[in-house]
Amino acid sequence: MVRLPWTVAASLVLAALTGPTPASAQTVTCADFDSQIWAQSIFEDDPDDNAALDPVGDGVACPELATGAAPALWTDAVPEDAEPAALVRIVDGDTIEASVDGQVEDVRLILVNTPETVDPRRPVQCFGPEASAFTTWLLSLGGDLYLERDVTDRDRFDRLLRYAWLDFGDGEVYMVSEAIVRAGFGEVSTFPPDVKYVDEMREAQTVAREHAYGLWSACDDATDDLPQTATQQPTGPVPQPAPTPIPPPPPQPDGCDPSYPTLCIPPGAPDIDCGEIGDRRFPVLPPDPHGFDGDFDGVGCESG
Repeated sequence: MVRLPWTVAASLVLAALTGPTPASAQTVTCADFDSQIWAQSIFEDDPDDNAALDPVGDGVACPELATGAAPALWTDAVPEDAEPAALVRIVDGDTIEASVDGQVEDVRLILVNTPETVDPRRPVQCFGPEASAFTTWLLSLGGDLYLERDVTDRDRFDRLLRYAWLDFGDGEVYMVSEAIVRAGFGEVSTFPPDVKYVDEMREAQTVAREHAYGLWSACDDATDDLPQTATQQPTGPVPQPAPTPIPPPPPQPDGCDPSYPTLCIPPGAPDIDCGEIGDRRFPVLPPDPHGFDGDFDGVGCESG
């Protein structure tokens, strides 16, 4: 069951201790929320009991509120094994730098993938700047930052793999990956065995898709793969550079993604950019899950 906002939950506890309370005092209203997404999530958990959030009956709760973000709806506490951290900077929508035990680390957020903004060899993806801005906004609100490990400590590029949590000390906590997905600024991205919160993340994505939040309305081709463009495709022919001949690659070792015959990137590795690897002008075969070949000429990371 979805939690009530802490102010409402407190009033219900008080009612149980002191005696009957008028029904109106227990009614959840839009004033109990600071974001539309949060109110919408509570409303959909029980539309009958929370009808006051949708007085016109159109299925949209508290449209007068800013879209904002929603706290984690399944817990009111940061996990006990999460480590305190200090934000250093935002890299993009799903990657941050944080200071952990005095060491600055690149941190890849688990279970979320946002459109790219920092790849030097291809255009910024649809809703990429907005996703970065949302993560920047959420992590700039204050509160205490914590990082929680799942199973895997680091990826192949030595980034910490973590869930980021925010605790504002008011009885609500935010799991950053889930807040990003629920608000429509990214999609669920699973890389087992790091799937502790996959059910909560998928529920959040369902809400975002059903209500066309963020990229689900802004991007023409929002599907299970992140969209590349926000507007219609060019109507005329697009000039393409001539493919650069590359010698046949050596056989690919086992356990390496076949899209990159001369590199050994494990299948299912978290999304990475050209700036995070040292190789340039290497052969790329479909489906190119990391998008190294932005101009589709069979050559990856041609610049930089």
